[in-house]
Amino acid sequence: MQKKGKFIRVTAAVCLMVAASCSLTNLNAVWKDPQYQGGKLKNVLVIGGSTNQVIRRIFEDEFTARLKTHGTNALPSYNIFPDEKSLAKDTIESKSRDLGIDSLLIARVVDRKTKREITPARYNNYYRDTYFYDWPNRYSRFYSGPYPRRYDDQRSHYSEYEVVNLETNIYDTQTGKLIWSMLSDTAVGGSSELEISSIIEVIMKSLSENQLIN
Repeated sequence: MQKKGKFIRVTAAVCLMVAASCSLTNLNAVWKDPQYQGGKLKNVLVIGGSTNQVIRRIFEDEFTARLKTHGTNALPSYNIFPDEKSLAKDTIESKSRDLGIDSLLIARVVDRKTKREITPARYNNYYRDTYFYDWPNRYSRFYSGPYPRRYDDQRSHYSEYEVVNLETNIYDTQTGKLIWSMLSDTAVGGSSELEISSIIEVIMKSLSENQLIN
């Protein structure tokens, strides 16, 4: 018996190929302290909260480079804290004061989930005096008939992909207060570089809109 639905695993990279407008990262919520009057960020320590050191380094390097293009000095934390176990609150605060860091940008994964989408694919075959019948064994036959007939063959394509929920926070090192926070979703499973660039692009846009960077 022929299956009506075909199950397909798709990755974020496939998502890009299917639709150019498909963004890997979506902004869910953003908040800025209404009492914050510190102006634009000047010296930022970028911390990517990942146990995967390769991903952490790629994220921190690219984010640091992007901030510098906006006139904000930034440092990747892996140069200072190579082991994620050393990222204790007191240690970070002490080292930040020594380096003249005024802001901490910390990004961490708060949830992972799998999403499934159903995309119907309709095949319409129209013949003047015949209709087309698709057998389960993929052989086809034509049948003559006195009236025009139309056969609609609709198959559902199931696509499954993983989504990572990321929380990005910025803290003022002088007061220890949270000054800006963002929640976002990113489809993952394809190119790590594309996924990281997508995340950073959304964060940078929000920082600019909230007047935290140029």
